[in-house]
This record gives sequence, C-alpha cells and structure tokens, in this order.
Amino acid sequence: KQWYQRRVRGDAVTDHIYKLMEENHKLERIRVPIGVKSSKLASFVFASFDFLQSKKKKLVLINGSGAVKAGQWARSIIINDNLYPGSMLPYLTWAENNNFDALVLNTNESGSRFQGSADPFEHAQTVWDNFLSSIPEKCVYIVAHSFGGVVVQKLIQNNSNFEDIVSKIAFTDSVHMGRLGSETTPSINWVTSSKPVNTRLGGGGASSKRSAGCRDHPWTSHFAMDSIFSWFMEDNIDLVEDNNVSESISMEKADIAETSEEQMGLTEPSTQTEPMSQTKPEATAEPSSQCEPETQTELMSQSEPGTQTEIMSQSQTGRQTGNRREIGPR
Repeated sequence: KQWYQRRVRGDAVTDHIYKLMEENHKLERIRVPIGVKSSKLASFVFASFDFLQSKKKKLVLINGSGAVKAGQWARSIIINDNLYPGSMLPYLTWAENNNFDALVLNTNESGSRFQGSADPFEHAQTVWDNFLSSIPEKCVYIVAHSFGGVVVQKLIQNNSNFEDIVSKIAFTDSVHMGRLGSETTPSINWVTSSKPVNTRLGGGGASSKRSAGCRDHPWTSHFAMDSIFSWFMEDNIDLVEDNNVSESISMEKADIAETSEEQMGLTEPSTQTEPMSQTKPEATAEPSSQCEPETQTELMSQSEPGTQTEIMSQSQTGRQTGNRREIGPR
C-alpha cells in the first residue's frame, strides 16, 4: 500500500510539473527523435517555442537517475519539502528573464521500447542530434545534476563539435569519474560541502570544484543556483542589475507556496505554506551577440498560478536549519 501511495504521489508530481512547464513557461512537449508519430515509440523533451529557429542562447537542463522525470531535480524534496527547490522551475524562470531558450531532457523516460532512447545516454545523444548539433558556436549552457554529469561526459566523448557549441557546463554534485573529456569548455562541479557556497575546493584548467553550500546531495542544484546563474552571465557584457528578476522569482515562490495537496487531489485541505526565501540573482544582461539574439524582450514578472503544484505542508511549518535554506519570510 505504501509503495502504491508513493507511486500515485510521484505520478501526480510529474504530471503537474509537466503542466507548469507547458502552461506557465510555454515549453512544448516534443517527441524524440523528431518525426516519430507514435507516442508509444518515442520519449519526449520540453523545449522553448521555435527552439531550432531561434537565435537565442540555450539553457539545457539534465536531471539525474532514478524516478525523477523532466523538470525535476529531486522528487524527495518536492514531496517532502517544497516544489520550488526540488524542481527546475526557477531555472526556467531565470532563462525567460535573461532571454535564453530552454531545453529540458527526460533521460529517465527511456527504455528498449523507445526509438532513440534505449537508455539515458542514447536519449541524450538523440537530443543532441535533433536539437543541439547545429546551434551556433558557444551558445549552449548546460546544468547537469548527479548522474546527468555522466551523461554529459558521454556526450563530450561522442561528439567532436561539443566544445565548439557548448560555452559552459555547471554540474551539481555530478558523479562522473575521471577526466571530463573536454580541455577547453569551462566546467564547475558544485559539490556537497559544509563550506560556504561557491568556495573553491580544487581542480584546475577547464574543470574545477566548488562548494554547493550544503551537505545533502539532492539539494545541491537549489543551493548552487545563484552561483551558477552569476557564472553563466559572466560571458555577457554590460551587466546591469535589475530587480525585476529577483521580484519575478520571489513571486514564483510565493505562488507555488500557496498550493496545497488538496489542489492536486491527493489529500484533505492542508494548511497554506509559506514561501521559501531566495537570494536575489546578481545580474541580468543582454545575450551575447555571437548568438545573434532577437530583440530583448521586457523582463517578465513570472509567477506560477495559485492552483499550482503540491507543496507538502508539513515541511513548511517552520524554518529549516543546518544544511538547508530557511523556509518562510526573512
């Protein structure tokens, strides 16, 4: 019975995040390989509208292994704590605010029945061939969590044009072993550590390690988020701080926190949760001219609607301490 309840809850989380990515972040669910007609034979990804024709920079998000699906960093956090730090939604909000297209892989939606997605590695290669192999030079920025780092390592080994296309790789506690395989593409692995976030922990050349600011593996993508955003924006010129970015992410958190399990049809009405505090992103900027961006759109105050996803109320009744960020207003 407990296994069944976990399965139902997990499926509800997955479906709701898919809905948020499509309706709030305007991503398209696209079968891969492109052109496969039957959904039974194809895996799928989520991509910004007109991803292949757009000249914007590209943010590519790759989750780890296990039960997590597209849009999720850590299902355990989503179910037991809060949707916001366990999902990729704040990364998508940042991409919108900074005029990036987004591509969300679905490496665990794989298996022998799926054409071009027999396993996570083949899924990623199919996505590379269909979406990324023809992108202009240095216009792709990758964030990969846990086993997603191994997937990226395989992409580097199998694609001679990887270093030409990818500008930077941000890993969050990646489990890849040995040499990454790229000598020129800068990469940082934000790993579990008790040291303050972004503290340098070693490495050299194009690859280095920094502290994610927490000792819990599932939380690293959340804690390292602001440092990753700042590092990505170093490639851009004329950095201008804009409070609209911080405001939009704060609004997203507040609206997500208003959602209860009842709204997902899982439980009886629960106590409304408090929003999670979030450090303000440092800056926004125009995308690099190398990618021939379209006209910069006005920064949006993006928020998730009040009827959104499951936030487990029991975790929001107080503040977390130690390895996790405080939950609730500052």
